[in-house]
Amino acid sequence: MCAGMRTLDELVARAIDHGYTAICFTVDLDTFGRRERDIAKRYLTTARRKASGEEHQARFSWNDVERIKNKFDIPLILKGIATPGDAARAVDIGISAVYVSNHGGRQLDHGVGSTDVLPEIVDKVGTRAEIIVDGGYMRGSDIVKAMALGADGVGLGRLQGLAAAAGGEDAIHRMLEILEQELKHCLMLLGVTSFGELDSSFVKKVTPLQNNWLDSAFPLLKEGY
Repeated sequence: MCAGMRTLDELVARAIDHGYTAICFTVDLDTFGRRERDIAKRYLTTARRKASGEEHQARFSWNDVERIKNKFDIPLILKGIATPGDAARAVDIGISAVYVSNHGGRQLDHGVGSTDVLPEIVDKVGTRAEIIVDGGYMRGSDIVKAMALGADGVGLGRLQGLAAAAGGEDAIHRMLEILEQELKHCLMLLGVTSFGELDSSFVKKVTPLQNNWLDSAFPLLKEGY
């Protein structure tokens, strides 16, 4: 085992010793994507970052996942799953949660959106593992859609970051209060009282009403390219 893997094992052991209840590995960051929004702003930090041992991220493999799963008694989550095949392989190894994500659309341009691929992954995984999803979920109705399509949980990292930037901890609390109200209203107007009553019949795919704009991940892209 190489030095990088020994360090990883040490980190996993330390996390367990400190009471962590699960470990999530991000598997779609072998290299930083061409983030055009950062380039337009001349923001070069991520492009220049060279952390010690960074090469081991690209070398991280299914064999490493399986080895860690067999060696440590802690639930594992794989974040960055975007195909049913990878989801099936993850649950065959014994992964506790499949995290469907395309890294906020910042890694691979024109990659499939999380919501688009979510139903296929749900069908493939079934009840063998929990399913988490993220990728631009910004409103309570967005969360309801994901849950209706079979997700067990929804990641809100970007929304939390925006709230923190706007007003710190108090703004995060307020963001969660707003989401809670939006969720309640959405469920009530759909005629249900819980997520458990939702299924895919509550969601229909339609053509977007607007094109990418300045607040999108890639504001310089034109439709059709």
